[in-house]
Amino acid sequence: RSSDLFNQGFNFQAAIAPDGIRLRHGLTEARSQTLPPGRIQAVRLRRRLLWRWADWWRVDVNVAGYGQKQGATETVLLPVGTRDEALLALWLVLPDLGVPDARAFLDAALNGSGSGSAAGFTTCPRRSRWLSPLAWRVQGVALTDRAAILRRGRFSRVVEFVPLERTQSVGISQGPVARGFGVATLTLHSTHGAIRPVVAPLAAADVADLANQ
Repeated sequence: RSSDLFNQGFNFQAAIAPDGIRLRHGLTEARSQTLPPGRIQAVRLRRRLLWRWADWWRVDVNVAGYGQKQGATETVLLPVGTRDEALLALWLVLPDLGVPDARAFLDAALNGSGSGSAAGFTTCPRRSRWLSPLAWRVQGVALTDRAAILRRGRFSRVVEFVPLERTQSVGISQGPVARGFGVATLTLHSTHGAIRPVVAPLAAADVADLANQ
């Protein structure tokens, strides 16, 4: 419920500690926990539709060993914050994305739109507009030597980061309609959690190449 989320997200603080990222939060019941960076398997930055004007973002993580038994706040690195605050939360977990200009790359990930590859992103082909008419220009994936970055969402934006060394497996799927358009879906399998990295409809040849890489 929204009241529970407000209560649990109130006075949210994150700081570096010797044993990981120390989180403190709560209004009526103060809670604290520590996230070991080595167990964080994926990071998601999400901007809701009504947050566009203020450029607010939420940061969630998948943590190995948490599974379904943990509450929603156990996977939150930042309930809501500015773009700079969200990027700071991301850098607490992934200080090196493997790109020469990290800020320019992240701005392209968070703002990017328009068909064609840009800033290293493999984007959806024009023919995919019939399957995803509103978001095909935005959706795409970039692969660095450190992580896979998936971007999707036309009005609400989602950008997911999966360290390559923590990717459990890669999946390719293609239904009969997608096959007719020559497109497919790429899925990166992470540990169980709120983040399920998937992007579609990419060109089938691009999906195969990305999976091989």
